[in-house]
Amino acid sequence: MPTGQCLCASVRFSLEAAPLFFYRCHCSLCRRQTGTGYNCATIVTAAHFHWLAGQADISTWQKPSGYRNDFCKQCGTTVPNLLRGLPYVWVPLGLLDPQTHSMTCIGDYCLNDAMDWDTLRSHTCLEGAPASVESLIAALGVSPL
Repeated sequence: MPTGQCLCASVRFSLEAAPLFFYRCHCSLCRRQTGTGYNCATIVTAAHFHWLAGQADISTWQKPSGYRNDFCKQCGTTVPNLLRGLPYVWVPLGLLDPQTHSMTCIGDYCLNDAMDWDTLRSHTCLEGAPASVESLIAALGVSPL
């Protein structure tokens, strides 16, 4: 069972199955959230996600537009969060403990907002965001509920 944690290990979680796919978002919000050129993440069903420790150490910041960032109060690391009231959890890949399986990038999103020096691309490149959360979930191969 894959596990993950924040920088200080206060917030820990596990997944029932190893994700096979991820995406990269190059929008300014994701860049600022991660401090890098893009955000690598995946989505799992809430039933396959389990908190192991630290739920009380999680704070939330949200923009009026709905963009949300949950983070560890102790170290500031962005942590998984429920996806817009849907039964899915958004998981930042960098939190996963070392894995022995490979993952495939299903696409790069919001390339119209990418930095000039950011040139890493997958086979699927989109100027804007996914058409919907549901289309992203389907592209990631997450089983519908």
